[in-house]
Amino acid sequence: MRRDLRQTPLHPSLIRPILLGGAEREPVLVNVILIFALVLGVGPHPLTFLLALTLGTLGHSALIWAARHDSQIWKVYSRHLRYRRFYPARSRFDARLSPIHPFNERQR
Repeated sequence: MRRDLRQTPLHPSLIRPILLGGAEREPVLVNVILIFALVLGVGPHPLTFLLALTLGTLGHSALIWAARHDSQIWKVYSRHLRYRRFYPARSRFDARLSPIHPFNERQR
């Protein structure tokens, strides 16, 4: 019996990651918020503007470099932060017992 395999074309915009200026969206927004907080928090001063310009150009170029290597590095890093470094072999002494299923062969 032969099955006919269908091919469905996907538009590249459905697969491509969402980037702002060549970098991931979330870290670009964090960078922009930091720049605005620096300028508005410290006040209008030529040194503040120079520092904000430096942070903007170097920060964004570093984000572009990171996005070229892995376009989802921010999501991978944030998911990495949720995991623990060590999972103990035993549970706590006050943990509830897991239910035992009578028909499960693997539990024996």
